[in-house]
Amino acid sequence: MALGFCWLIHVAIIQRAGYTCHVKLYGDYHMHTWYSDGETGVARMARAAKERGLLEIAVTDHGMSRPFGGMKWRKVPKIISEIESARPDLPVLFGVEANLVSTKGHIDVSEKLREKLDIVLMGVHLFVMYSFRAWFTFFVPNMLCKIIHYTPKCLVRRNTNIVKRAIENNQIDVWTHPGKYFRVNVVDIAEVCLRRGTLIELNGKRISFRPIDFERMAKMGCKFIINSDAHAPKRVGDGARAEEFLRNCDYDPQSIVNLNQTWTDFKKGGPTNDPNNVGPNQGGIVATTQPQKRGWRRWF
Repeated sequence: MALGFCWLIHVAIIQRAGYTCHVKLYGDYHMHTWYSDGETGVARMARAAKERGLLEIAVTDHGMSRPFGGMKWRKVPKIISEIESARPDLPVLFGVEANLVSTKGHIDVSEKLREKLDIVLMGVHLFVMYSFRAWFTFFVPNMLCKIIHYTPKCLVRRNTNIVKRAIENNQIDVWTHPGKYFRVNVVDIAEVCLRRGTLIELNGKRISFRPIDFERMAKMGCKFIINSDAHAPKRVGDGARAEEFLRNCDYDPQSIVNLNQTWTDFKKGGPTNDPNNVGPNQGGIVATTQPQKRGWRRWF
């Protein structure tokens, strides 16, 4: 019942650099606590989410291969305990933002940990304990390219294939901040995401692909999710960057999962909770049959 009427009561208002954003999100599924590199615990993040009208969140601290700012196995029981304590007030999922750690597509989520998780995110990060081969053939070449601000096409293809292997070989629910650190062909990877049922993230800190790429992926049938990537309570539910990005895009609002339902309902395969929702217009994001800003803006 609450989900059915949430569109009547839920408007998350976010102030960001003097820009007011009204975003209707059912949930935020990418945030970090002090169990990795966040500023606070689960309770405060959940309280901030409830204050902003979110109906569900996921706590997704960094995977254990990060020597600094990564989740520790000995802390997992405490994280679960904090999540269970917060659940009477708000549904809180236990998740992880896994790291890609090898050129063969391995991630730092063991079967033992996977059994405890409700949701698995995966992204490429800089300072993780890569395999010996990945360190010299993936991390080092890409870091050098970042320094000179140029990535050759052969390395982009290699990066793309490595990420594709990770999504093919693991059950990944969300691919986080695509192309943020190392360049990849996001449209090529999106084909694997579509086949594997992996959502593509519109990240609250940075969206590294172009509006035209987003449109191509959406037309393929890919599903997306808007997440804040919050490390502090004040940023929970922040969709301002997604709003700004989507103003340049031609897309079907139903392709963005958490504008229409919670992630849990999406995974159950049920209908959207707000079938009359014509898009994020009701929450402030302008969704039209044509992008508001056309031409060159969609290519950059």
